[in-house]
Amino acid sequence: MKTILVTGASGFIGRAICRNLTLKHHVIGFDRNFYSIAGVTPAIGCILNQDDIRSVLHKYRPDIVVHCAGIAHQKFKNSLSVDDYDQLNNLAAKKLCMEAAKVNQKVYFIFLSSISVYGEKHIGKEVKENDECFPTSDYGVSKLKAEKSLTRLFNQSRVNKLDILRLAPVYDISWSLNLEKRVLAPKELFYMRFGSGCQKVSVLARENLVGFIAHRVEGNLGNRFCNILNICDQFPCAFNEIIETFKQSGYHPNRWVVTIPLWLVWAGTRIAGKIMKRKSQWIHSFYDKLAKSLIFDNTRMLESGYKPPETLRSVYIKR
Repeated sequence: MKTILVTGASGFIGRAICRNLTLKHHVIGFDRNFYSIAGVTPAIGCILNQDDIRSVLHKYRPDIVVHCAGIAHQKFKNSLSVDDYDQLNNLAAKKLCMEAAKVNQKVYFIFLSSISVYGEKHIGKEVKENDECFPTSDYGVSKLKAEKSLTRLFNQSRVNKLDILRLAPVYDISWSLNLEKRVLAPKELFYMRFGSGCQKVSVLARENLVGFIAHRVEGNLGNRFCNILNICDQFPCAFNEIIETFKQSGYHPNRWVVTIPLWLVWAGTRIAGKIMKRKSQWIHSFYDKLAKSLIFDNTRMLESGYKPPETLRSVYIKR
């Protein structure tokens, strides 16, 4: 039995990870507002508070840290500053990793990053982990800075076991925003098929992420490693597949399907970009994301021995 600290334990991802890992291990759930999870030891604290971090690390001396805490999504209307993102997504991860390694030199640190670090430059081709990153959102920039901070710690031998997981958009039947925004109109009035609807996107079932982390925790990984891995379902899905799956599952079934010409999307994003100039590059990227396929190469994940069992259909249409 290993001692595992999960930050952001009350969140959409952290909560599911805690439930899974507690079946075999001693799990400490760290969060500002911890909600009871059977079998999980609660630790109340703020990821930005150094005393809170030191206290929980010295008390439990975890073998593994799964760092889920941070700002999860870039909001279109956002009161957070660039510095807020940097503090929460970058500096907090760096300090947590440093403190964990001080307490336990053999600690295994798992950092949940995002495919947002790639930006939009590679849209239309299969994106690999060694492709250069050009993030356009404050969220993506802060996640990439965190990756670089953690990699430097590894290169300085201040941490010896590090996994950086670049997550594709995560979904579950209980939370489907990452899928809905690609196929549903505002207020879920109707389905939107952009162009032919054959464009494909890599996505990630929450249970596949949970299963991958459990796979890594149980594996014999060696004494020293630093990995960057794209994490997504085994196969990408087409926009048409998302629409049909939603309809067949009874999830928003009674909706018209309206085809939106791609030229109209292009024009709309250009007009919006002129109005909101600070976010113009990010807004313009909406067209590319809707007009082209966005696929991430998951070869490294599959070579680790993990084959994601869940698919879009298995999540929404029970086996």
